[in-house]
Amino acid sequence: MRRVTGPGRVVLEALALGLTLSSCAYYNTFYLARKYYDVAAQRQPYLVDKPQTVDTQNFNKSIEYSKKVLAQYPKSKWVDDAYLLWARGLLGKDDPVEVVNMLQDFETRYPKSPIHAEATFYLGVAYRHAHKYASSARTLDDFLAKAPKHDLAPYAYLERARALISLEQYPEAAASAGKVLERWPRSRLEPMARAARAEANFKAGDYTRAREDFRQLGFNSRDDNERLAFLLREADCLEAGQAYDEEMALLRGAQSHEPPPPPQPEPVVGSGTAPAPMVVQSAPPPGALPANDHYGQLMVRIGTVAMLQGNLDEAVRSYHSVVRDYPRTSLAAEAQYRIGYAYETVGDDFDKARVEYARVRDIASSAFVTQAAQRLENLDRLSKFRSATKDTVEAKAEVAFLLAEQYLFQVNKPERAIEQYRKIEQDYAGTKWAAKAIIAEAWVLSRKFGRKAEADSLFWLAVRDHPATEAQLAARDYLEMEGAEVPDTLIKLPQAPVQQLAAADSVALTPVPQGSTPLGAPHAQNAASDSLGLRPPAGAMGAAALGAGAGLLHAPDSTLVGPVPPQNIAVSPQAIAAPPGAADPLAVTGPPMPGPAAAAGAGAAAAGAATGPPAPPPPAAGAAPVPPPATARHDSTAAAPPDTSAQHRKP
Repeated sequence: MRRVTGPGRVVLEALALGLTLSSCAYYNTFYLARKYYDVAAQRQPYLVDKPQTVDTQNFNKSIEYSKKVLAQYPKSKWVDDAYLLWARGLLGKDDPVEVVNMLQDFETRYPKSPIHAEATFYLGVAYRHAHKYASSARTLDDFLAKAPKHDLAPYAYLERARALISLEQYPEAAASAGKVLERWPRSRLEPMARAARAEANFKAGDYTRAREDFRQLGFNSRDDNERLAFLLREADCLEAGQAYDEEMALLRGAQSHEPPPPPQPEPVVGSGTAPAPMVVQSAPPPGALPANDHYGQLMVRIGTVAMLQGNLDEAVRSYHSVVRDYPRTSLAAEAQYRIGYAYETVGDDFDKARVEYARVRDIASSAFVTQAAQRLENLDRLSKFRSATKDTVEAKAEVAFLLAEQYLFQVNKPERAIEQYRKIEQDYAGTKWAAKAIIAEAWVLSRKFGRKAEADSLFWLAVRDHPATEAQLAARDYLEMEGAEVPDTLIKLPQAPVQQLAAADSVALTPVPQGSTPLGAPHAQNAASDSLGLRPPAGAMGAAALGAGAGLLHAPDSTLVGPVPPQNIAVSPQAIAAPPGAADPLAVTGPPMPGPAAAAGAGAAAAGAATGPPAPPPPAAGAAPVPPPATARHDSTAAAPPDTSAQHRKP
């Protein structure tokens, strides 16, 4: 056998070394990374539907070994695979943002990699998990255009359908999910694709096709719970199509195959006109209830159908039977909530609804406890507003509007809200409340029923017949938003209240005194100062000397709200006649309001002016409070006059 020497031997040794390194990179690291990933992903390319518990431990091991390939074998042919597997592990751990950051530049990082299409697919999945649905649909479209026959193509159609549902593009979503059912009918994705198509058709308003898919899913369900869930979705389709009789037949037929619960004693309720709190029975012992509550769930839906048909008594009886037969359960709390809802929405009996809503919290902890509390709060506010409202036209109008809003936003009965708005228009014809009711009715017709022509007619009615109101301005804005041109000659701005202006004009200003008085205190040898300013001589502290300044000795009433009404305030002559000088550089900001001592000193210094200038007359009866003149308002930022008392004190 001839021994290879020279350059040929070097080539063979390099080739053997490369194979050895590649083998080590695969078996020692990448093989283990992919093994742990397959276990964590349940032998799927990825977790198509996230399970209740995620195998985070194996995902972490897969990521760890993938990083090891990149660190220890950077020249290996498995580097791009390890990088993508790392990103897939992060996707399994629900970290889609980091996956997007890793895969956005995958083609730039590995330009010669044969798995570009696969990286594009996982980038699209990561976009959807990161709630970037438009980017997800666009990226999955790129993948399907590049690799329409790839093994991940059915997954791409499914993920694209889910992204389009989130974008509210329901017909396109249904078509995308249908691709999976047409091209891969035996795929493991068939139930998920059918569920996605059923949901898309339901939201698109195609209830017949949606019900067909839900029925097929019920036939292929794995257990009774799934079967009941899909049957209730069938009922949703019939209910959305207002086929109430057919829905009732479907529910009663399904209920006939479920074992009823054992009989329970009737809950004790009060007698007489005032409803007493219901005494809810304690929780039954184990084994007293059937293994499942399917019978009760169907009974709740039967009551809902009866309520939609307008049969209040039958609905309440159905709900009461669930409260009685399933005590202290979340299902009983739901049934009790629906009793209050039936009285509120079907019976328009808000008082009974309040009583029934209040009982929900005593049954069981449930999400319906919060909903009942919210609706009870709304009804309580309406009841308190009715009882506490004064017997005035404005107060009655406000109650009427509050009732209309209750129908519109809480009871979800826009037709009843329209009736209430029309009643307001009739009861308060020719007033601003009638104009407001017209605008509200037009808004409901436009936004809730799509009746644009009727709404525009009402808007024009408000513009022409209700000038100088806020409703006219709102109607103009709505019409111009729709592209209509409203002539400016029709618009009149609301008039400002005349009463307040008359009250302001009736207040006389303080006359400007003649002459000027130098700054500082009067020449008084016995003046003593304190922290509030100069104190005039004792002989000048009489009522005549204080004059109008005596009113400042009393603090204003702390209960007043708004501007302080004008007092008999004497304005210091220095504040008006004496210009600011060099001795007081901060006086340019305005002289301070004189305190009681300064007012008294000024009165003692001016001959014949002991009582001060005449006070302004009191405001007219019923007029709004008028703020004092600007020169008499206290400015906390202004500097006090210079203290010249030191040069007048005795040594």
